[in-house]
Amino acid sequence: MINIVEIQQKMSQGKTEPWLCLGDDSKKYVVKRQSATFKGCLYEWIAANLGQRFGLAIPDFSLANIDEELVEFDIDLMIGLGAGVAFASRFKENLQEVNIGIVKKSDRQVLIDLFMFDYWINNGDRTLTVRGGNPNLYWNVVTESLVVIDHNLAFEQGFSIDDHKKFHVSSSIFKGQGDLFTPLFDRKYYEVKFNEVMGDLDGIIDNIPNEWLNEIQDVLGEIDRIRVVLSAFKNDDFWEALK
Repeated sequence: MINIVEIQQKMSQGKTEPWLCLGDDSKKYVVKRQSATFKGCLYEWIAANLGQRFGLAIPDFSLANIDEELVEFDIDLMIGLGAGVAFASRFKENLQEVNIGIVKKSDRQVLIDLFMFDYWINNGDRTLTVRGGNPNLYWNVVTESLVVIDHNLAFEQGFSIDDHKKFHVSSSIFKGQGDLFTPLFDRKYYEVKFNEVMGDLDGIIDNIPNEWLNEIQDVLGEIDRIRVVLSAFKNDDFWEALK
């Protein structure tokens, strides 16, 4: 865990009102806590861990401690962050939010992996069409590669595979293909990847701060629900829905 030593500014983007902070490791972090809700932080922690293990370009992240003295005299900080354990994602320079043009020139396999990962974790919060959206996906203009962020709305109870196929940021690469399932999604390939990543789930859950757990109603039931979501790939229905 890192300690936050300075809270620099509220980020201009993000409904969860994250703050740019400096850690005691001299690195900058985008930090979420109360405005993201503790359940949102739990989703962020689980999904970011799974996503990195899955191979997505998710910035390094950490649990971060915020001392009360950093927030006690600022009402915005008290409401948005508060003192305690937060989710902190490494701040990345040189990022541009993607548009359809950037998506079309991006690595096709990376986009397919992202589509499948978001489907697996029931994340409907990565949308983009010609009319706009909320892609939560950025383009590093220096390395010319994609950067994946924001999973506080993962494990959505009302997740729609139909909407996912229509509006996901990767969906533009599927347009004109009548059958999404073949040949883009190799079931055996993704089953192996999901199984491998799932092997670390218990350890990921064990490291969720008690401070968050204590603030979430029926948290054990919620964690059981997440396990059910992540196990769905073992059923034929999961794959049939992609057709």
